[in-house]
Amino acid sequence: MSFQDRLKLELTLTLGGQSFTIPGGQLKHFAVRLSSHGFTASVTFWTALEADDAPLFTAFQKPDLLKVKLSISGVYPLPDPPPAALVVQGLARTRGLGGTPHGALDGSDRRFRRYTIEFADAAQVLWRQHRPIELNTDKTMADVLSAHTAGAIQLEHDWDVLDAQQPMLCLGVGENPPSASFYDFILWYTDTQGGYWTYDSQQDQYTLSQSKPAGAQAVKLPRSEVERVEVQVPPVIRHNVRVLNSFTDQTATDSVEQDQAATGIQHDVLLRTPIAADVDQRKALEQTRLRLRQQQLLLTFQQFPTVSIAPGVLVQLEGPLWNPALKSSGDDYRVIELVLTGDALNSSPQEGPQEVNAGYQVELTARLEQKSDPVPNFPPYREPLYPIYVEGKMHSPGGAATDRIYLTLEDKKTAVSTYQVTVPLWNKTVSVPAAPLHFPGEFYFPPYKNSRVLLALHLDRAEIHRYLDWGDTVRTAQDGQGDQLLLGKSTASQTAFTHDYQDNKPVWQLARVSANDTQTVRMSEGALLLQTKEVQGTTTTTPTYDVTPQVETAKGDLSAGVTGGIGEATAAYRTSSAAVNAKISSATSETAAALTAAEAEVNSQVATARGTLQGALSGLSGRTAPLSGAASAAKAKLKGLV
Repeated sequence: MSFQDRLKLELTLTLGGQSFTIPGGQLKHFAVRLSSHGFTASVTFWTALEADDAPLFTAFQKPDLLKVKLSISGVYPLPDPPPAALVVQGLARTRGLGGTPHGALDGSDRRFRRYTIEFADAAQVLWRQHRPIELNTDKTMADVLSAHTAGAIQLEHDWDVLDAQQPMLCLGVGENPPSASFYDFILWYTDTQGGYWTYDSQQDQYTLSQSKPAGAQAVKLPRSEVERVEVQVPPVIRHNVRVLNSFTDQTATDSVEQDQAATGIQHDVLLRTPIAADVDQRKALEQTRLRLRQQQLLLTFQQFPTVSIAPGVLVQLEGPLWNPALKSSGDDYRVIELVLTGDALNSSPQEGPQEVNAGYQVELTARLEQKSDPVPNFPPYREPLYPIYVEGKMHSPGGAATDRIYLTLEDKKTAVSTYQVTVPLWNKTVSVPAAPLHFPGEFYFPPYKNSRVLLALHLDRAEIHRYLDWGDTVRTAQDGQGDQLLLGKSTASQTAFTHDYQDNKPVWQLARVSANDTQTVRMSEGALLLQTKEVQGTTTTTPTYDVTPQVETAKGDLSAGVTGGIGEATAAYRTSSAAVNAKISSATSETAAALTAAEAEVNSQVATARGTLQGALSGLSGRTAPLSGAASAAKAKLKGLV
């Protein structure tokens, strides 16, 4: 449904260090879809003066970044003071250039030039092409995000999750097929962590927050400016959630329930963690996801509104023309989406090119949600796929570079043991669980210093996926088709179990070496050798005691304890905060529902009272008719007597 209106459009293009202002009369088409998370838009305009247009014509064809700012406002009637113009400003995605001749001058054709631009907010344009792979340690997510704002993106945050220091944060979005972008990553992270992503088109600024922005004073929207109102009732969540922890020493099943769930319908979340705080934190997160979306309004306008309408703006339905049921909760509405298109009434390129406003055939719709609606609004996004795989080297301090020693750290509170792995690509060291991996529990073979491993990197944790090489001197000669198990710190202090073939006969040997002291047990065809000796000519090694591993272990234990303590405090805070927010949200919803029910009851009683009163008045009217007749008859008789 469309209407005709006169609008003032202002278009500014910036590229190649130059700025160009296009008069509103030259714009023949525009389309804007503006949401609480961003926008997409397109414009078409004509130019006629080729000499004046030459700088724009030249710059437009270059691959420079094109910044676009479009301002749209009504012309008549306007209140005093007038509402703020609708502004969208972003970066061009695509651009087109065409023309049509309109005569000749000095033997050459003169042309109208037609420019088309499709543009969107900066985060969509830039971050949809941004696919970083990087590993960060001991940083906050706020630190990571600020490093990727690209200078053209203003990002603010008011969310404690972003300020919590993490032992590890891995961005692996570039490794995904089909590739999820950094923009997808931001939306996915915000959604899965229970946050809100909002965009302010007036300020060209994004915000990551723990709750929905409250908004300023609500504007009063008269019903006369709206052609049609549709009430959209969202689907109701019919499931409960169960958080299952399969860790054998702390198995648990915790339910997260909500009133509208159908019996026996549930979503199960599976964890495997020895840390109880992780389970509590996940329960709190799932509680926030069970919040119910409230009804929405879809407004179709019949004129350009005389109040500012943009995502994030609060709207109050003013006047008696609105259906009372829409105002029954006493709650204001928040604009979450605006769709606006306009086509010039006169599409001729030579019509009013220097005018600041023009007439358009306009279509305008707005989607509103109740102010108290706690459910976040996200566009569709691709979920990044984790883990990604990179090579690392086992870290163990002390000793020589070739020593086969290992380091295990243990968190005293959780009893979780970890190894340290250095990732040379980023020169970062991460913790991984010290687990048997592919061996049963009877085998204890910790990975040795500098051994190559393939790491599986998740967003905030890492695991050893597999080992990538054999240690020095472990491999046997190809001719002997042998197998060997090598134990110990180095070639000067080790025990080797070797089985190979000599003259096609199996030979088994156990050899112990401690500097120049050696012992050998060897079994071959028809022979058994038991030998112990001290190799002559070798230098006797003086035993030394390297305390580096103990120091590193103590430092690691302390770091793990501090990190664990911070993690527990953070988890407790988030859990209690989520519980408080859930109670506030529930109380708000219950209050709104109670107000709605109370108002409906009052309206019902008023209607009943009105009906009773009208019935009484009707009865009284019927009874006064005979009295009126008798009075008239008496009056006539009096006249006869006179």
